[in-house]
Amino acid sequence: MKIDIVDYKGHLIITPSGDIDMYSSPELRSELMRLITKKTKALYVDFRNVSYIDSSGIATFVEGLKKMKLYGGRLKLIGLPEGIMEIFRFSKLDNIFEIYGNIDDAVGS
Repeated sequence: MKIDIVDYKGHLIITPSGDIDMYSSPELRSELMRLITKKTKALYVDFRNVSYIDSSGIATFVEGLKKMKLYGGRLKLIGLPEGIMEIFRFSKLDNIFEIYGNIDDAVGS
């Protein structure tokens, strides 16, 4: 997995590519926690290039969301491929996370 972090109109976008699984999620977790420790108001995760996510990847985002809510931060997920969106729906996490089709919708919310 590759992780890029870009600034989009003053907002941090985390863009992982490839599989988010038990092998790659520790690296993603480390990057998320680094940004959360800085009390970043909103983090955006662009899933367009993610091909697979397992329970350890999901747990990484759940942990990040919980830590951000402690200080009023927001974790927004963007562009989930249908297969990954099905996992979020099945586990009812689509009711917990803020999920958007594109970055402009997420930034504007």
